[in-house]
Amino acid sequence: MTRQDLIAALWHGRDPFADPPADLRPADLQGWRSVHPYLEEAVTEIRPRVVIEIGTWKGASALYLARTMAERNVAGTVIAVDTWLGAVDHWADEALFAELGTEHGYPSLYRTFLANVVRDGMTDRIVPLPLDSMNAAELLRLRGVTADVIHLDAGHEEASVTADLRAWWPVLRPGGLLIADDYDRLGGRFPGVTRAVDAFCSEAGVRGPWSLRGKCKFIKRD
Repeated sequence: MTRQDLIAALWHGRDPFADPPADLRPADLQGWRSVHPYLEEAVTEIRPRVVIEIGTWKGASALYLARTMAERNVAGTVIAVDTWLGAVDHWADEALFAELGTEHGYPSLYRTFLANVVRDGMTDRIVPLPLDSMNAAELLRLRGVTADVIHLDAGHEEASVTADLRAWWPVLRPGGLLIADDYDRLGGRFPGVTRAVDAFCSEAGVRGPWSLRGKCKFIKRD
């Protein structure tokens, strides 16, 4: 599917980047592992038409994927799924909570994401989808959208990661690649992510996961 197809399917033809505000926020691409070999390899080896990122934050990894596709002449689009309201760790940690940029008691993080994409000139490569993970997965299934690559970086609790994997697995095409962030066989900060991924791979009967520097990847069999 082209970006225009995705706009038609997900936004009823209304481009969310049309007429951006004149007073864009300053560039702020703070993130974690936004530049990673697995992301680059996903673009160069699979040459995806559709990449779905669940958990986009300020857009650093979505922009890295989009720029890499542009540099490699890959005609693909990144669907950036996020509520831009933060997860439990963003509300529990005072430093992360400050990044939500609350205005009148409500997070305004989406405005930072929007500004970053506009300033980077990647509005023709990214389609935001401001929904929670479960509703976004259901919408894409209803619209017949499938992904060549999924980058999962949403919740960090075992239950939420398990739910995300089960919800998004049907959206990934056979032969497609799933990359999960915050995976660490030594435990790391979010051991629930590792437990959920390992259990899911065993349950789904897939090879892997292979892991490197805080991310893991595995392929959906044909």
